[in-house]
Amino acid sequence: MSSVKLSKKHLLEQIQAKLVLIQGSKISQQEILDKCIEFSHNHLAQFVQEQLDSTPITPEQIRKILNSALDINLYHQDETDDDLLYGISKTEEK
Repeated sequence: MSSVKLSKKHLLEQIQAKLVLIQGSKISQQEILDKCIEFSHNHLAQFVQEQLDSTPITPEQIRKILNSALDINLYHQDETDDDLLYGISKTEEK
């Protein structure tokens, strides 16, 4: 069994308490997390839009990225781009 550290465990506990009031019986935190994961999986686009909005990239960050980029050709006559970049060969894909 794997272990996950929760930074918002207090919110999980509040959800659990509210569900006890609504349902009249206790639901485990594991069951709540399982349902949250399942819900997020079934509504992934909504989840991404709602929860994973990132902060906008700043012009300084863009400059740093552009200054660190390399513009080179990745051509090798015996290997595909996937082989060179990811170590994936066509024989492995089949």
